[in-house]
Amino acid sequence: MLKKWMVALGMVSVLMLAACNDGDDEDPADDEQMEEQEQDQDQEQDTDDREEDTDQSE
Repeated sequence: MLKKWMVALGMVSVLMLAACNDGDDEDPADDEQMEEQEQDQDQEQDTDDREEDTDQSE
């Protein structure tokens, strides 16, 4: 009886761990690319803001 409970508990644990770790398959290189794209967008926005300020001051 105890052996059945231990096997069942082990299977449930394995299934839960597999379900929780499913979203961690992302490649870290993708994160770096996303950060670079965000930085590029921020720089472009800063440049656009500076051009608008120059246009308004003239």
